[in-house]
Amino acid sequence: MNFVETKLGDLVATFGGRLASFSGDNSASSDVLLSGIQSLEKAGQNNLGFLANPKFRDQLLTSSAGVVLVRESQFIELQQYLKANRADAGRLLAWLVSDPYLYYAKIQQWWVSRSEFKPEPGVHPSAVVDPTADVAPTASIAANCVIGAHAKVGEGSRIEAGVVLGNHVEIGAFSRIYPNVTVYDESLIGDHCIIHSGVVIGADGFGFANEKGAWVKIPQVGQVIIGDQVEIGANTTIDRGALDDTLIGFGVKLDNQIQIAHNVTVGDHSAMAGCVGVAGSTSIGARCTVGGAAMIFGHLNIADGTHVSGASVVMSSIKEPGAYTGIFPLQQHKDWEKTAVTLKQLVKLRTELRELKKQQS
Repeated sequence: MNFVETKLGDLVATFGGRLASFSGDNSASSDVLLSGIQSLEKAGQNNLGFLANPKFRDQLLTSSAGVVLVRESQFIELQQYLKANRADAGRLLAWLVSDPYLYYAKIQQWWVSRSEFKPEPGVHPSAVVDPTADVAPTASIAANCVIGAHAKVGEGSRIEAGVVLGNHVEIGAFSRIYPNVTVYDESLIGDHCIIHSGVVIGADGFGFANEKGAWVKIPQVGQVIIGDQVEIGANTTIDRGALDDTLIGFGVKLDNQIQIAHNVTVGDHSAMAGCVGVAGSTSIGARCTVGGAAMIFGHLNIADGTHVSGASVVMSSIKEPGAYTGIFPLQQHKDWEKTAVTLKQLVKLRTELRELKKQQS
């Protein structure tokens, strides 16, 4: 992306913080022109760099960044380090902030919003929009989209190529639906959401009753309701509820290739990494994090503020917040077979141990 050239002083005025020279000569200039953020290793003189973790301070010794975001509380130590190890330390300019990584995120958002291509509002001639649909005048509907009966698209939202919005679907204001997303009937998506390509929202949950060995489908008649400021990664699927709704709370962030089953609730500001699977009717609290490839069984309750490590399997409810890990260590296969046999014998060994204790007492 070609970022618009921006004066450093304008960025500081917008986001706060203060400028300082690593040489300590008070020569910090706000007239530097910048055209984007780069890593310290790749940044040039017209780039903003950032040092989020001081253990990578060695990168400052060779960086050509025009200015570097650093944590204000660490500046003196970094300044002394550069003076001792870099002859031209005065060439580097520091932008002192409370949290460099957070500032990087916010500044990058600002830059992208002013630099990326924005389509003109309106409906592409190849899109098929039902006459009963309500598309805001400031929204844009790209090529080959299908917008169903009584669907609504809010102010400033972008519906990109090949998206299908079913009947009675509602998209809030200033949301972006990337190409080839499918949103089934009656699903609701809030304001300022980002839905990446390949996402399917509102497909039937996995519900079947058994009749003499044959499976009888249970119609899934609930909705998917997604709050404001939610981001959903590519090829993630969120099933509609069987009777009750599947609910995704305010500010939730879901990575790629996640499966959210029917009737699941995900609380506000929770986040999940790639390939997580959540089985039906589980309730995940607010501000929870779930590491990649973790599996969560159905009909469970996960307390607010819980962290589940990647590749863990959650088989029972978690009532107290904290960090939980359930990962079996990787072994050579022949050793794993021995361990598996030992695990299967644990109940028997525990019983025998109890008997021995009784005999000794």
